[in-house]
Amino acid sequence: MIIRRLAIILLITVTNMGKSKIYTLAFLPLLFVLAACGTDNSSGDTTSGDSSSENNSSGTEVPNDPHWVHFVTHCNATLESVFTARVETMPIVENGTLLLEGWFLEEAYTNIVSFPYRVLEDVTLHAKWTEGNPSDFTFSSTLDNTGYIVTSYGGNATNVAIPSYYSSKPVLEIGEYLFNNNGAILSVTLPSMLTKINMAAFKNAVQLSSIVIPSNVTLIDTDAFMDCSALQTVAFPERLEVIGNNAFEGTAMTTITLGNRISEIRSRAFADCASLRNVFLDNLTPPLRFANSFENTDSALRYKVDSSALNAYKTNEYWAPFASQIVAR
Repeated sequence: MIIRRLAIILLITVTNMGKSKIYTLAFLPLLFVLAACGTDNSSGDTTSGDSSSENNSSGTEVPNDPHWVHFVTHCNATLESVFTARVETMPIVENGTLLLEGWFLEEAYTNIVSFPYRVLEDVTLHAKWTEGNPSDFTFSSTLDNTGYIVTSYGGNATNVAIPSYYSSKPVLEIGEYLFNNNGAILSVTLPSMLTKINMAAFKNAVQLSSIVIPSNVTLIDTDAFMDCSALQTVAFPERLEVIGNNAFEGTAMTTITLGNRISEIRSRAFADCASLRNVFLDNLTPPLRFANSFENTDSALRYKVDSSALNAYKTNEYWAPFASQIVAR
């Protein structure tokens, strides 16, 4: 555009010089070249991305070519393969009293598939099953209607499996007070697509000894596992960002590892954890903590960080008062 304007200015200047028309004619080839160089080719494709790119510059999804999707149900039921570019909803199949936990990309059940699923290549999906009874639970929709909150439990099992899906949508939240004061449960298998554990969901579940928190959980809310006095082992998710007030107060954990996305460890989150000795912190940026986040823990407790972040933790305004307990792992 700038070159085109310069060409126009040059043409006007030469024409107004009062010289012979031959000067103007002599400049015309140059003017055409300049104008051509400045042509706006906005209708052309200036990107090198292929059709499998997830979004274009406007944020809308770019269509991709269809591919084969095969299903291994790992039960007597079968599902026909489909040739498609997108699987809109989770395929449902029945397997007696077992619950469909979800579909995975591998038989080893490493990477779970989220629906709708864009099919960028031929793929085989594997069904994973867990024991449980969906009728023991009630559900309500999340505020954005993208999934469900499990709101109540009416069973009496000691080893509980919460369905990962309900009415073809994922179970995304554990509701408030779901297992509050439940003295029977020994273990709970959480929904694989879970993102949030709400307030006091497991408070005072005194026989719960261990739990694996799914990888998509970002918030463990206030009092979530407070006074779970037998809780010794918790597998914290990599995407966890916030641990709420009193969330693990009074538990029996000895070692915890918090991933590199942790940003807040709120008031009394791990208070009264008398057995806690090692807190591994993967985040190189010190997260927000309160003076009482680890109140009434043993003086032998050590916060173990990467050596490159040691000084950052020791001089951070929230962590500096505990500098003597911060060590390189």
